[in-house]
Amino acid sequence: MKSSSPLARIMSVPGMPMTFVLIITVVVFQMLNPVFLDASTLGNYITNGIPIILITLGVAIVIMGGGIDLSVGTVAGLSAGMTMFAFVNGAPLAVGIAVGCGTGLVFGLVNGFLVAYLRINDFIVTLATLNIAAGLLVVLTQVQPLQGVDVPGFPELTKSDVFGIPTSLLIAAAVFVIAQIILAKTVLGRRLYAVGISAQASNVAGVSVPHVRLMSFAASGLLAGLAGVLLASRLGAVQAFLGIGYEFIAIAGAVIGGITLAGGNGNAWAALVGGFFLVTLQQGLRLNNVDPVYFSIVTALAIVFGVVFEHQVRRVILRTALQRTSALSDQRATTAAVSARSAAAESSEGNDDEK
Repeated sequence: MKSSSPLARIMSVPGMPMTFVLIITVVVFQMLNPVFLDASTLGNYITNGIPIILITLGVAIVIMGGGIDLSVGTVAGLSAGMTMFAFVNGAPLAVGIAVGCGTGLVFGLVNGFLVAYLRINDFIVTLATLNIAAGLLVVLTQVQPLQGVDVPGFPELTKSDVFGIPTSLLIAAAVFVIAQIILAKTVLGRRLYAVGISAQASNVAGVSVPHVRLMSFAASGLLAGLAGVLLASRLGAVQAFLGIGYEFIAIAGAVIGGITLAGGNGNAWAALVGGFFLVTLQQGLRLNNVDPVYFSIVTALAIVFGVVFEHQVRRVILRTALQRTSALSDQRATTAAVSARSAAAESSEGNDDEK
């Protein structure tokens, strides 16, 4: 007799409860507006949402390790600006992409070093780098207009498809698969969860906590850089203040997906589902002519609902598992008592026969 049903085990995986909510949300919006799942509309909405989803994955990795990264939004914006700056000044495709991703990686390494090795609070560090990245982008846009580039292959990153599948979606899918493999199958992934659960215990166990935290912030920065490259490809121009507010959506997406802010749990799927849920929500409201002023209100309510729903599902699963375990223990105790009585009765009959 198993202690939990297959459905309970599936629903206990971070991200699975919100997967069902995401499916229901898509169905509802499709019923309200049949254009929602139209091929062109769907392609645009996925392409527009990929940068947010990549940023959400980066934030989720940091949260799994017990930290927080508030800088991802403006770092993505600055990475987009640096990518366009490189192209405006004649850089080839590979160099421009490397500059954008490298910008994010540098910020991630700086965040990680300050947090892990200098032991400065991650909230303070990433709040500072958030403003630094935002300020640098403003300066960059004043130095040179970041638009009007014609680099072969760059627009195709977000405006082409392979067998009908958007290229940006394929890029994101590859990133998420790699991230999930690292989290679930490697020593680094296991150490990340261990540090998120208890950094002190991990340190005693021989885990290099600063190294793990440095790597988590580096991953977050690199993903923000990649998101910036895709933003630049999609927009074709970069304006000042691009990316501001994205960090709120990213953190919200991670939490909605089922990744607790306390750290130590979660997976790439949870980040994917949480990010896609918020992107789907915004797209559905937009297609149904809801005033954008209400987006933040609806998003905030969705966050509260998502967290409460996730917690309630986990509570029900835990209660059911405990009830099944208790019933199994009672059954085993009853079986043991019956066996003991039978053994005692047989022993008594044997003694009577000897007499």
